[in-house]
Amino acid sequence: MVNIYLFIELLRAANAADVVGQLKALDLGSCTFANVVVLADDKLVAQLDCKSSTEANTAILEKISPIDGIVQTNIIAAVRPVHK
Repeated sequence: MVNIYLFIELLRAANAADVVGQLKALDLGSCTFANVVVLADDKLVAQLDCKSSTEANTAILEKISPIDGIVQTNIIAAVRPVHK
């Protein structure tokens, strides 16, 4: 399991709520959004949970980044939870 924290920047003309809806509707295979939050009209933050880092790469580069209205997708952190 890997948790990816994303900072997503949008075009000023994009509607943040519409982009959130598009993100939540994506088929990301074994990855799921734990949360997607609108910070401002042109900024989102999201937590993407995936079974592996390879699946996370595919989801981010091939599914999330190409969405209309997204200008830049930054990975803030990639965390592999440790269970004790």
